[in-house]
Amino acid sequence: MTPQKKMRIMYRSNLNYARFNNYFSDYLKKGFIEAKKDHDGKMCYHISERGKTLLAVLRKAQELTVSNEL
Repeated sequence: MTPQKKMRIMYRSNLNYARFNNYFSDYLKKGFIEAKKDHDGKMCYHISERGKTLLAVLRKAQELTVSNEL
């Protein structure tokens, strides 16, 4: 995945600013997201290997709950 600026991630998350910042800082501290500077020296973020593992688990959980419809 291509590193993205924080504002773009927030808009795509469809969360308000306060809630987004709460999740974002928590995920950054826990190592699900990594920060790095782009060629202009501005901070960009991308999903870490640990974040990819979490995403796979969450997608699997969603698949299991949706596919068991009666």
